[in-house]
Amino acid sequence: MTAQHTGNTVIEALACSLESAAKYNPNDVVHPYAVLWTDHDAQWQPIISQLRRLMPQLLMIGEYEPDKRTGPAIWLRCVLDHALEEPKLPDGSIPVIYLPGVSRQELRAVQECPDSLKPLVELQYRGVCWTQKNGKDWTVEAFVVAEDGGIGLDVARDAATRRSMLGALTELATTSVERLRGKHLEAQDFDKLFSDDPAKDLLLWLSDPDTVKSGWNSGRWSAFKSRCKVDLKFDPDKDGELVAAELLGKREGPWVLVWERFSESPALYPGVPELLSKAMPSELFMEPSSWPQNNEKEEAALRKALMELEEKTPSAARDQILALEKAHGVRRGWVWEKLDQAPLANALAHLVILAERTTSKLGGASVADMAKLYVDAAWEVDTAALSAMAAVKSTVDAQALSKVLNAIYRPWLESAAEHLQELAENEPLPGHDGQGMEDVLVESGGLILFADGLRFDVSQRLAERMRAKGWSVTMSTRWTGLPTVTATAKPAVSPVAKDIKGLSLGEDFLPATADAEKPLTTDRFRKLLSAAGYQYVGADETGDPSGRAWTENGELDKLGHSLQGKLAGRVEDQVDLLLERIESLLNAGWREIRVVTDHGWLWLPGGLPKVDLPKYLTASRWARCAAIKGGSKVEVPTVRWHWNAHERVAVAPGIACFGAGNEYAHGGLSLQESLIPVIRVTTGDGAAKTAVKVADVSWVGLRCRVQIESAQSGLSVDLRTKINDPSSSVSKVRSVDAKGAASLLVADDELEGAPAAVVVLDASGHVIVKQPTIIGGED
Repeated sequence: MTAQHTGNTVIEALACSLESAAKYNPNDVVHPYAVLWTDHDAQWQPIISQLRRLMPQLLMIGEYEPDKRTGPAIWLRCVLDHALEEPKLPDGSIPVIYLPGVSRQELRAVQECPDSLKPLVELQYRGVCWTQKNGKDWTVEAFVVAEDGGIGLDVARDAATRRSMLGALTELATTSVERLRGKHLEAQDFDKLFSDDPAKDLLLWLSDPDTVKSGWNSGRWSAFKSRCKVDLKFDPDKDGELVAAELLGKREGPWVLVWERFSESPALYPGVPELLSKAMPSELFMEPSSWPQNNEKEEAALRKALMELEEKTPSAARDQILALEKAHGVRRGWVWEKLDQAPLANALAHLVILAERTTSKLGGASVADMAKLYVDAAWEVDTAALSAMAAVKSTVDAQALSKVLNAIYRPWLESAAEHLQELAENEPLPGHDGQGMEDVLVESGGLILFADGLRFDVSQRLAERMRAKGWSVTMSTRWTGLPTVTATAKPAVSPVAKDIKGLSLGEDFLPATADAEKPLTTDRFRKLLSAAGYQYVGADETGDPSGRAWTENGELDKLGHSLQGKLAGRVEDQVDLLLERIESLLNAGWREIRVVTDHGWLWLPGGLPKVDLPKYLTASRWARCAAIKGGSKVEVPTVRWHWNAHERVAVAPGIACFGAGNEYAHGGLSLQESLIPVIRVTTGDGAAKTAVKVADVSWVGLRCRVQIESAQSGLSVDLRTKINDPSSSVSKVRSVDAKGAASLLVADDELEGAPAAVVVLDASGHVIVKQPTIIGGED
């Protein structure tokens, strides 16, 4: 985890962090069997019942209580192995196992591990552990204050504040992070959480009246009733929860504040929507957004209207989408959107962009003109189509969007592909020798990251995320090799392209080594890289940043072929994984990352059109391209093979495929398949950041000794609780001596055991390297 987790409330940020720990790159590893959450001091246990509402995949070790998803270790293993009918875990989720009273060290010490835990020991190798970067358990304080992986709040580090924070944890959990941000939080701030939020108490009671009332002592219940009577003119005993729900939905007088509290984080009060549904009054003039059945009715009406668009002309369909936005766009501000109950209203925002950007066809007098128009703005059409589909989950909603995309996206897509193909007849795309290689070559300290199927519009998402991290990002484009399949196009963006040639086309479009004229297998490709001075860096390696390297990451293309139209819902995950990999490589010391890809793809839920190409005319036939058999004459367009202009490849016209049922395909000639991005990434902090490393951090009492590798003149070190905030320093800044050493002293012994970071500063005072640590050292 490398970023702050900023859910609406503290507990939602916690759930987000736990779920992020389960993210994995299928290219590198199999999915984690479980996330192990060790908590030696059982600090988090008071809010586990609250967390279960957000995370049905959460299990806990303890006494056998299956209805609470709690039991001994052997029972937990049975649940994970699906050996029990109950409890059922959500499909596709990775279980999180909370282990109160258990430390990570206990699990690691296999021989000394208690028998009661031994059934879980093996999971630390098949799963992942939710820990800080230094391997220690996430304490409440560490999570609350950490900028890197936590929520980054400013909290006093004295013992009284720690006690108050833990004592108020159940209240803190449901407090908005934004309410806490920007303040210096001390003991009294946490103590106030008990008395300052009657609205939350009311919502908790509404969500589960019997459980909440039985869990409060008589004094607290009496105080709650008195507050309701005075502030809300409502008696919980006499009026009951249905009356309260009606008053909540009407949002009059003091109930406005209660509604606002509910709207902040409705997922924390899962019983409230059902009560609101039961309590909806029959009055004509009432606030429609309060009642879930109104939203359900509007979603159904929107679904029906979208289904009917397929029968309309593209122009009429676009006009109808804009009209639907006027009627339904407001629902994106309703509370039901936060509960994922307005997916079509969310998708509509992207459909509006699609409707506005497809009013005219993509023109251009030349291939270069078309490329410029696409790079300048037209790629946003593809992004909007993917984003609209990603907004929905149910089959029926996906069907509705499929109808819309066929009405307005398909005609635009077809027109653009046909126009590019017409231009390419007179102005063929550049072949093996027709494009310079400067943009895909690196010097020492540079690494080339190959991402299969990184389409241009998706690369824009990645670039935006990288810029948000403060990195320097430069984008360019080039034409891929034809046909747009990996066997041909991947070697074309490699630094060894000059060592490759094309012989006969063959069935798999694979070129050969230039010297021995042997097929370019994976092994031969890597040998060419080595001979050219490029390391091949494996998926779980970072290589030697003093040289040059090639590595591969991402599986957009693999997912596209397997998921077809459902790929849209996985694109953002793939961007996340690529970003994580790039960050790990930059942190390892690479001065520059060059991201390249082989091809893009066409995507159309409901299926790309089919065109006939008899099999007897081809040596091999793929979705959008085919190797022509002998001197056969084909009635579809042909293009020159990238590696040998004398060899011709058949490509499907427009956006068609040589087979039916393809919602995802590549191999042909279109902007989406053929115009590929090249991204140059650096940290933006110059060479110092990549050259300097923290070699060692050691503690003797409260004195921290730091050893810097590759130290340069003008460097200094500091110890901070917030990496980029000099005011959070807990020591004095010290210069790094000629041997790369520095010593820092923490004067406040109350800070012992708190998380912090050693930061290395350049001559201008900018942070160029950070290293997490625990004040006073590890236990």
